[in-house]
Amino acid sequence: MSEPIELKVINGRFNPEEATPILTGIINAKLQHHARKISLHDQTEEGIKASETRIKQLEEDLRQSLRFLREAAQRGSRVDIDGVLTIREVPQ
Repeated sequence: MSEPIELKVINGRFNPEEATPILTGIINAKLQHHARKISLHDQTEEGIKASETRIKQLEEDLRQSLRFLREAAQRGSRVDIDGVLTIREVPQ
């Protein structure tokens, strides 16, 4: 089995205007992934419900993130974003 790898996808300090499209893009990619899963005809009811639950959570996460960034912008602050992805092999 291969060793896990870690990707530093985002690691930096941003003004809120720069951070907004980065975070929105990442969350939108996950929303689209779950929407595609729901549209597949071979999905179980359990799988569809899991994707619907995840979509709701991602939408809430996005709302909270955008609120946080708006408030930081109003205070003239910058934000640090550290995003590391770990990819590991999982045997079937």
